[in-house]
Formats: sequence, structure tokens, C-alpha cells
Amino acid sequence: MPDLLDLDRPALLEFVESLGQPSYRGKQIWRQMYQRGVIDPSAMTDLPAELRGNLADAGSTPTDPVEVQTSADGSTSKALLRLSDGELIETVLIRSKPRDTVCLSSQAGCAMGCVFCATGLQGLRRQLTAGEIMRQAILARSWSRDEGRELTHVVFMGMGEPLANYANVSEAIARLTDPDGFAMSPRRITVSTVGIPQNVRRLANDHPHVNLAVSLHAPDPALRRELVPVAGASVDEILDAVRDHSRQTSGRVTFEYVLLRGVNDSRGHARRLANRIRGLRAHVNLIPLNPSPGVVGERPSRRATLGFQQTLQESGVPTTIRVEQGRDISAACGQLRGDRIRSKK
Repeated sequence: MPDLLDLDRPALLEFVESLGQPSYRGKQIWRQMYQRGVIDPSAMTDLPAELRGNLADAGSTPTDPVEVQTSADGSTSKALLRLSDGELIETVLIRSKPRDTVCLSSQAGCAMGCVFCATGLQGLRRQLTAGEIMRQAILARSWSRDEGRELTHVVFMGMGEPLANYANVSEAIARLTDPDGFAMSPRRITVSTVGIPQNVRRLANDHPHVNLAVSLHAPDPALRRELVPVAGASVDEILDAVRDHSRQTSGRVTFEYVLLRGVNDSRGHARRLANRIRGLRAHVNLIPLNPSPGVVGERPSRRATLGFQQTLQESGVPTTIRVEQGRDISAACGQLRGDRIRSKK
């Protein structure tokens, strides 16, 4: 039998009908999973006992984490999750009043090879299904509700490149924004990408109200190829796609920029970045490098970080320095890696 979370709504209704049940039973199952977070059919008490028994083999893989770590200040929790085939991914819940934000992984590993990112050290192991992505969101929401809070935001900023798994990420977004599903506003969902131009444009067409964040990291093509060696598109191609996205959605784009000491953190780099994105309704989020074993680069000085921010702001570019949460449990930007060795311990 299929995993219920891996079925989209039409497929779920068809599956339920194949069991000799009316389609409205499928709608009940959908609401149980995505509104109430119940993925064990035996716990779906609004279903007949016979149907619950028939669905016993079609329940979703349990979401009990292999390991959970919480930062010293309590603001961030990270779960190591084992998928049905044994692959490991990490999911992060960030608490910052009045928000609870889940950082979702979209792939096991990542193929982009960003030199400053621990996830990229693994290479791409496989794509996550829409059900595996939603399983993370359901888990995070249950954590929030157990604490008397509510999950308010979703960011696709975990392991993997979301737009390289476009079909499954798009389906997950559809379920997150489905009024009969998670019922989340698309304005509270952000997709972060290193820049796959054709899929940046698809995202604008399919999900025009979802926020776009582009991990640029360098204003110059040669330097960007050093920092993001696998991403095939040039800086110009990425920015052309971003301009198309902005025109179609009228939305603001966020450029994420990881700062590495002596590599891309000078005021000259900031001026060239400002020139590159001139005319765009944009915001730059600066991220001082979060160190991890095996990654390249050093964290910039506070003086260099503030100087970079000041130069951008003097050029008329709204800029913030990312508030760092979860560094002490390796849950910050660029630190996720689904560590097999740690799970065995």
C-alpha cells in the first residue's frame, strides 16, 4: 500500500475509492493529516473501524526523530530524521516571538557544492518526496502546539536545493497553502535557491505569492563560480530571472550573502553587489560564515560585516545582518548535514 503522505489529494481520493469507500472519506483523511497532524490511520477516529483497519498498512512512516537537540537559549531545536530507506535529514524549528518558523529540507544532501556549506560536502543522495517534506512540517507544527504556540512560517532553507526538486517542493507548497490542508498564507512561505533560472520563473507562475530568496554570495561571475561551483547559471542569468520573477509577482526578493573573511567581504564587493541589483525591489540578508568541519573559509570580522552593511545601505539597498540562532547545535545556515556517524552513536 502507498504511504498516505506521498499521495496528492486526487490520488488519495482515488485510493480510498479503490477500497470501496466514498470519496469524502479521503477528504476526512486529508484533513486529519494536514489540519490535525494525525498520520496514523488507527488514530483517525472519525473513520469507520473497518477502514482504519484497511489503512493500517498505508500509514505514514513514523516521525519520531533519531535525535533532537535544543540550543542553550531554547530558541532553536533541530531534529535528525530517518527516512523509510534509512537516509537521514535535519529539520529545524526556530522560535522567535511572535513567530515559530520551520526550516525544511528538500533533498538528502545537496549537489550544488557551495564551499562554505556542510550539506554540500555530502553530495546529492536523493530527492525528498512531497510527503517527506510535509512530514517535517507536520512534526514542527506538533512541537509548536505542544508548547502552546503555533507554527507561523515555513522556509525552504534546510538541506538541499529546493528548485532542483521543483515538482515535489511545488506540491508541498500547494499542500501548505491548501485551505483544507495546512491553510498557511503563501506570504509566510519562503523558497531559498542558489538560482536555477527556469525554475525561478516557474515559481513565479505557479506560486506568485510565495517569497523568493536567492543565495548570491558574490557580485562577480568568477568569484561566484569558486563559491558555488556546481550552479550552472551565471550571475547575469540569475538576475535576469529574478527581474522576470519580480515583474510577474510585484514582490520583493531577498538576496542572501554569506560573508567569508578576505574573500567576498570588502566594501568593494558591497559596491559591486549594489550595482548588480540596482533597480530591483530587493533586500540583502548578510550571513557571517557559520563554521563547520570541512567547509572552506573563515568568519569575517564584525568590523568588516558592519562595513559591508553600511556600504550597501549608503547605496540605497536595505540590508540586515541575520540574527544567529542555533549555532551551538549546528543548526544555523550552512551547518545541516544529516550526520550518519552521530546517529549511530
